[in-house]
Amino acid sequence: MQPENLWDAITHQIKLGVFWKDRQRNFLGANQYFLDYYGLTLPEVIGLNVHPENFQESEMQLLEDGVPVKERGKTRSRGQIREIMILKAPVYDQDQIVGLIGFFMDITNTSKQINRLENEAARDDLTSLKNRHNFARDFNYLTGKPILAMMLDVDHFKKFNDNFGHRYGDEVLKKISQALLKIYGIGHCYRYGGTNSWCSATLLILTRLRKKTGSSGKNWNMPGSWIFT
Repeated sequence: MQPENLWDAITHQIKLGVFWKDRQRNFLGANQYFLDYYGLTLPEVIGLNVHPENFQESEMQLLEDGVPVKERGKTRSRGQIREIMILKAPVYDQDQIVGLIGFFMDITNTSKQINRLENEAARDDLTSLKNRHNFARDFNYLTGKPILAMMLDVDHFKKFNDNFGHRYGDEVLKKISQALLKIYGIGHCYRYGGTNSWCSATLLILTRLRKKTGSSGKNWNMPGSWIFT
């Protein structure tokens, strides 16, 4: 395998953006995928020094300590904001860092899919409230902090389902959930209980308490607050 064949694969064949910079972060070169991605020519790239805040700090740190970087960020490609994953590594000459080389791939569509799946996994399908799994995660952030917790259970919900059918029971849960969302917002409302047949419906509201100062200048908290430890 000849070095020129490897170089041709990197600069023309590989479906990744490749670029390299000097110590001052000026572009020294880029492969064809990079040029096509941004709609630029090689002369337009060489010597270019751009300073996107989301990448500048990590590159400066890499050039200082030599630790490779893997990061996600946003970039503008042909007039559109895209999300990319970048791998960067230092380039050495006689044990001195003289620049860096970077590889990137577009993950815009993948990122959207991941965000959608994460959102679906965190929400209850019927009510759109946060689910019990999300509650367990949020609960960790609230440990040791004063919070107000309200648990709502719909009375005689099983009878309603038995008499009118689960379809109408679903509508009841939706209406109640929509009312809670309007008052407390999605960040504080969870569907905590309920079986697959929707024979029970337990909703939970969990929010941090905020101290208020009255005209007397004294701080007060709502009675009945809990501190989870």
